[in-house]
Amino acid sequence: MAKESYDDLIFQLGDLSRDRLPGKPNCPRSMDRVYKAEEAVVARREELAGFEQEMNDEDAAYQAFLDQQEQEKAGHQAIVRKWKKAVDAIDGKVKDLRKTLATRRAELRYAADALIKMEKKIEDMELTRQDIARIDTARTNLKKNRLTQMRLGREVEDLEERLSTALTPEPGQPGAPGILAHKRLLEMEDEAEARKEEHEARMVEIDQSIATLEEQVKAAEDYLDQALFLLGEDVYAQRIADPQLAAFYPRLDRAQ
Repeated sequence: MAKESYDDLIFQLGDLSRDRLPGKPNCPRSMDRVYKAEEAVVARREELAGFEQEMNDEDAAYQAFLDQQEQEKAGHQAIVRKWKKAVDAIDGKVKDLRKTLATRRAELRYAADALIKMEKKIEDMELTRQDIARIDTARTNLKKNRLTQMRLGREVEDLEERLSTALTPEPGQPGAPGILAHKRLLEMEDEAEARKEEHEARMVEIDQSIATLEEQVKAAEDYLDQALFLLGEDVYAQRIADPQLAAFYPRLDRAQ
């Protein structure tokens, strides 16, 4: 018969002691370590479950948004088809404006990302106490980039206003319902793009939090295993009187 593993038996003894000894006068003080380890595992698991639920909720909310868009889009598309000639005429006039607006929006997003990176870089330079002249230069560049972002923001707002005006028909203008439906479809495209970016960024953020918490859960579970092992060693060393625990003592004697 193969020799039993001392470590395995000690762990089993500690695990059983967790159930048998709480509240008893002969309970080792090392049981407190097990209690704290269990609390840490429960806390990390609950936090992990919260983020997993948040990920499910975000997915559900995004899908609900897409479903709502599809329902609304169908009605507007039918109106656009009815007034296709009027819509085509106005769309031809705003084609270049829409292209310029899309470009400026992309530049604005890039500028915003660049600002965040520059601010983080300056923080790192200050923490590592780099040359003050280099930090001052970085701050000057940051101010310039902020001004550039502000100008881009104003330009985007101006382009959006011009596009909205161009897509708003005059009173009594032929094909007005089709033009307004087309305008709403374009707005929905912008809303869909913005919501998609927001959804993807949030999912990445939640996924990173889940990955971190999974590591913390694993570490907490490992610590609990260690606490149970140490409890088992204490119980064996003291040979605490308990019929179920006592059955392990001769087996551990032979396993050493």
